[in-house]
Amino acid sequence: MKTIWLVYEKNNVVRNQFFIDQWVQAGKRQNAAIKLVLADQLQIGIKDGRPSLVHKDGLCLPDAAVMRLNHPLYSAQFESLGIPIFNNAHVAHICNDKRLTHQLISQLAPAMDTVFLRGDETASPLPYPVVIKDVFSCGGRAVYLAKDTQQFIDAVAKIPPGNALVQTLSDTPGKDVRAYVLGQDIIAVFMRHTDRDFRSNIGQGGDAAPYVLTPEDEEIVRGIIRLFDFGLVGIDFIFHKGRLVFNEIEDAVGTRMLFANGHDDIVARYLTFILNKI
Repeated sequence: MKTIWLVYEKNNVVRNQFFIDQWVQAGKRQNAAIKLVLADQLQIGIKDGRPSLVHKDGLCLPDAAVMRLNHPLYSAQFESLGIPIFNNAHVAHICNDKRLTHQLISQLAPAMDTVFLRGDETASPLPYPVVIKDVFSCGGRAVYLAKDTQQFIDAVAKIPPGNALVQTLSDTPGKDVRAYVLGQDIIAVFMRHTDRDFRSNIGQGGDAAPYVLTPEDEEIVRGIIRLFDFGLVGIDFIFHKGRLVFNEIEDAVGTRMLFANGHDDIVARYLTFILNKI
């Protein structure tokens, strides 16, 4: 029987308990032991000249791990010990930093005008209105709208120095498209929308419905897929000037849209994918 760790931050366990339970149930059906492990239970570093990873309660290291938090250092530590991690450390490194993601993906997909902030700016380098983001944020959190300089200053002050970027606001705020990708396959595409916020994330009150990509947009998604060895991710686009424009890639992607739209087998499919990989 393979043992797979499901790694979470402690403060995210309760609101993701349904998802965690789905993993445990899928593990029982597929002869895999799924163990919930908290990041603060892990001690990583170097011991006797080699990478070290120790569970504080003495758990034996797993056959693989699913990282449900944005922590590329932890992902790299698992890999340095020969433990497959999903998503892998390269995906975690690039996709959890919006600057690195945009540097890479803007070479093959349309993107909004974006400036990586130093942290000493006193006004937006782009015309207002603009969106300010913590480059390590996810789920629509630490994302702010600024319509003038004071709002810009207030938003930047909420983000650690050097960790912000600013983008031109799209001409269709409150609407975006997410393509869910498992391995090399596009498994579902949804349009999220809301009339209550410039962010359309489900966690921010948005709704979702299935969406069909145009052949051109699908080829862009497939081009992004070819750049990575994905596990499960969400590739997000916003609408601007009548077309889809790349927004970001969610590494530890949420699955509420999938469960709400008939993809109840997503955890079982992901577990099968992992077991086949290892």
